[in-house]
Amino acid sequence: MSEAPKAMTAEEAYHNENDKVLRFLEPRFHEEKFPSIQILGYIGSLILTFGAYFLVMNHVLPPVALLSVILILAVFQAALQLGVFMHIREGRGLAWQLIPLYFVFFVALGMVAMSIWIMLFKSGVS
Repeated sequence: MSEAPKAMTAEEAYHNENDKVLRFLEPRFHEEKFPSIQILGYIGSLILTFGAYFLVMNHVLPPVALLSVILILAVFQAALQLGVFMHIREGRGLAWQLIPLYFVFFVALGMVAMSIWIMLFKSGVS
């Protein structure tokens, strides 16, 4: 006959729940012996950088199209570096990474907006 599961005490339940939380908070990284992903990410970053450099130095496109292509390449490079080098997909979960990432975007957007403000209105800085 099968035995009925015995009831847990409050202390055992607390430790069991605590272990679940601690296991959730542990980083979930897979170890590789050779960093092939990082090498491919580095090569991809170099290709995107030299691609933008080539487009600008050789005046391949008209200025508006060139700016659009460079911005698209910059977004791809930022996504590549966040995924490969900043390990945005690994770790404790996406919620732990979204708040700082939103803050970084907010600060960067503020810096760009204030730079444009100063350049447009020449607010006595020069």
